[in-house]
Amino acid sequence: MKTKIVAYYLPQYHEVPENNDFWGKGVTEWTNVRNARPVYDGHIQPKIPLNDNYYDLMDKRTVEWQTALANKYGIYGFCYFHYYFKNGRKILEKPAENLLHWKEINQKFCFFGANDPWKRTWSSTKVGGTT
Repeated sequence: MKTKIVAYYLPQYHEVPENNDFWGKGVTEWTNVRNARPVYDGHIQPKIPLNDNYYDLMDKRTVEWQTALANKYGIYGFCYFHYYFKNGRKILEKPAENLLHWKEINQKFCFFGANDPWKRTWSSTKVGGTT
C-alpha cells in the first residue's frame, strides 16, 4: 500500500466578518504569524513566508499555485478544516466552497471536523456560538 501525503488546510488566511468583529479589521492567521515571538533559546519566530507571500485564500491564483506546488512535490491532496456550530452557522467555508466552483483546479481534498468551540484561550471568550 502506497502512503498518501495530505496537507492540512487551515482556512483562516482570509478575512471574515466574525474575526473582524472579534479581533479587529483585517485580522487573519497571518496576524498571529507576524506577531509570534520566541519563547525559548533557539526558537526562531516569527516565521516569514517565502518572498513575504502572505497569501489570501480567497484569491483563485493562490489556490492554483498551492495546488500546482503540492502536485509537483508529491502531496496527494488537502484536508480542509471545517467548522460546524450547533446552530448550523457556517464560518471559514469560502475556500472550500470556492474550490467546488473552480472545477478547473485539479485538487484532491477532504474535510476535517474542527468541532472545538472558538474561544480566546486566555479569556475563554467564545466566538460564533458553541459546537
